Amino acid sequence: MSLGETVRRIRKMKRIKLKYICGNEIDNGNYWRFEQGKSSISADTFYQIIQNLNVSMEEFSLYHNNFAPDKLSQWGKQMIKAFQVLDHEQLEMIAKLTLDEFNKTQQIKYQHLYYLSMIYLCSIKKEPFDPTWISQLKDYLMNCEQWGYYEVSLFNNSLFCLGDLDTILTLYKRMYKSYLRSKSIHKTPNEEIMLATNIIAMCLMQKSYSKAQEINNLIQSQEIEERSMFARTLLLWCDGLINKIVYKKDEGLEQINMTINIMETLKMDSSAKMFKRWKERLLGTNK
Repeated sequence: MSLGETVRRIRKMKRIKLKYICGNEIDNGNYWRFEQGKSSISADTFYQIIQNLNVSMEEFSLYHNNFAPDKLSQWGKQMIKAFQVLDHEQLEMIAKLTLDEFNKTQQIKYQHLYYLSMIYLCSIKKEPFDPTWISQLKDYLMNCEQWGYYEVSLFNNSLFCLGDLDTILTLYKRMYKSYLRSKSIHKTPNEEIMLATNIIAMCLMQKSYSKAQEINNLIQSQEIEERSMFARTLLLWCDGLINKIVYKKDEGLEQINMTINIMETLKMDSSAKMFKRWKERLLGTNK
C-alpha cells in the first residue's frame, strides 16, 4: 500500500472532507494525485497532511502496515519474557530473527536487539559474551544527545551489563536532561520511572546512598499525572526504599508493602512477584 493510499484510507475512515485535509496550504490537485498514487509530495507537505488527519506518525504507521504488530516491540517483549523464564531456545530464535532482519535492512535497532538477546542468552547459560556487544550499546547511548522512548528502553534493558555505577549514572543524567527538553511528547512516564527505580536499587545494593537519594529527588520532583498509576506506584516504592534503608524510618516499610499491595490488588502478578523479590534482596542486603 502506498503512502497516498494509506492517507486516503484514513481520510475515508474518519470521514474528513478533502478541504479540511488540504486547508489553505496544500493544492487540491497535487493532493488528489498523491492520494491516487500518481505523484509524490514533499516531506513538509506529508507532515502537514498527517497533522490534518489528526493522527500521530505512530498511528499512521499502524494504518500503513494494516495494524501488524511492530517487529521490534514484539521481539523485545518476547526476549524479556524468555529471559525471565530462562528460555534459552526462545532467546536463540530471537537472536537469529533480529540478526537476519539487521542484515536485510541495516536498521541499527535490530542490531541492538540482537546484541541484547545474545547478552541475555549468555547470561542464563553462564557463558562469556563478546564485549563488543556491550561497547556498541554503550557507545550509541553515550553519543546520543536527544533521547526518546527507544533510547530509554534500550538503556533500561541493558542496564545490568553496562558496567560500573558511575557510567550508569552518567548515562542517566544525559537521559534526564534530554527528557526534560522533550517532556511534552512523553504521554506516560512509565519507562523513565522504571529506569530510575532500577538504578536506585543498584545504588542501594552498592550502598551508594547519596546517589540513590539524588535520583529519587529528581523523580519525586516530576509532575506525574493521576492516570499514570504505575509510575506513581513506583514513586511510592522508591520513596519507601529511601526512607527505610537510608533514613531507617518505619514508614518506609509501610510504603514498600503498600506498593506491593497495590500491585496485587490490581492483579499485576508478575510485577508484584518481582517487587517482592526486590524487597527481600534489598532489605536483606541493607540490614
